[in-house]
This record gives sequence, C-alpha cells and structure tokens, in this order.
Amino acid sequence: MHMFFIKARTLLALVGMIVVLIAGGVAWRSGWYWERPIQEFDNYIPAVAHTEWPVFYVKTDQKKVALTFDISWGRETAPKVLDILKQEGVKATFFLSGPWARRHEDLVRRIASDGHEIASHGDKHVNLGQRSRAEIATNIQKADADLRAVSGQQPRFFRPPNGDYDDMVIETARSLGYETVLWAIDTLDWKNPGPEYMVRRVLNQIFDGAIILMHASDSSKQIHLALPDIIRQLRAQGYELVTVGELLLAGTPGRNDPRR
Repeated sequence: MHMFFIKARTLLALVGMIVVLIAGGVAWRSGWYWERPIQEFDNYIPAVAHTEWPVFYVKTDQKKVALTFDISWGRETAPKVLDILKQEGVKATFFLSGPWARRHEDLVRRIASDGHEIASHGDKHVNLGQRSRAEIATNIQKADADLRAVSGQQPRFFRPPNGDYDDMVIETARSLGYETVLWAIDTLDWKNPGPEYMVRRVLNQIFDGAIILMHASDSSKQIHLALPDIIRQLRAQGYELVTVGELLLAGTPGRNDPRR
C-alpha cells in the first residue's frame, strides 16, 4: 500500500509537469511572453568591478543632449510619444527589443520614417551580466536580425535590458559592431512618479552632452505628459535635442558613470 501511494504521487507530479509544459508552449506561441508587462529597473548600477565601460554621456562643450526611449512591450504609449516628437520637431534614439519590433512592425516603420534613430534593446528582456559570451551574442544577434528586417536600418548602439552589464557584455557587443550606451539622467518614468517630478528631475541634472533615459513601453504611463515640458524647457535653456549618433559627433564618449 505504501508503494502504491508513492507511485500515485509520482504519477501526479509527472502529470502536473506535462500540464505546465503544454501551457507554457501555448503561451510562447501566442506571444504572451513578449507582450506581458515588463517591470524595467533601468536605474541598475552594477556592483562588480569593471575594466570596460559603456557610454553614459558625451564630453562636449556644445549645448546638445540626446533623448532616448526604450521599448519592450505594448503599443499605447509609443504613438503618443511619436506624436509629441513630431509636433516639436525632435529626433530621438529608440532602443527597441527585437520581439517587440516583430510584433509591432507598423510602429517600427513609423519610428524610422519619422527620422528617428533605431538602436537595440536586445532580444529577451533578461539581465545579461554574468552570462556567457555565447548567450550574450545570441541575444544581440537575434535582435539585430529582427531590427534590420523590420526597420531597414542597421543599428549601431546597444542598451542591455535593465541596464545590466559587465565586461563580457560590452566586449561581446563591440565584437558584433555595437557600442553599448546607457544614460546619465534617468527620468524614472518607469516608476510613474508624476510629470512634474520627471520634468524637475531632468532640469536639475541636465548638462552638456547628457543622454536622457525614458521609455515608450506601456509601463511608462506618464511620459507623454512630461515630454512636452521637458523638450520646451531644455530648449529654453539653449539645448539642442539630437540623437545619440549626432551627439557623439559633437565630442567624445563619456565612460565614467555620472550616476554614482
């Protein structure tokens, strides 16, 4: 009788595993894994020692800054952001995840046709630090193929998911033709702290050559409310708003982390 209960429990466990695997397969094929809400922790600062560093800002004496937007999921926020940028005549850099680009080709084409710079936010939205070179390369290369196929552009810049990186991430990205770009100023829009807070945060931290982090994923529910004031008040201070590529032409990469 004791053996019967052991075998019964084992059988139930196996059935449970099969059900989980089948459900997972259905979710994967339906795209749920790529379209679920992603909590982005882009204020991440690695605690490990580094010999390789990404670009955080550009060292320049010109009053230029770059607005950048990460997108990993959803399609409600992106059109609002694009409408504002078009109305204000601003070109920005969009770091897009490969799966998002494949699922929302119309929005990617609009980003490109509006004259914005397309960059890579990788494939799966997972931390890449402490992973093998092969895993990192697969993530970058898969996104690269998706972004080129959809946008017609060849991305040059890579922002690792959640801002998580180590030397291997930077070295691998560089070997694949990508410069790793993070940011100097985080609007914290992913926390939805209120538009006034975001505007004030940018203005209090702004400096020549700054790269500003924002999101156009649906997790950022207030950025479209803050963006017009951010643009207008930066311009009132004499700043020209450019893409990351244009900003780098105005100086040299700043690789010391100003966020510390």
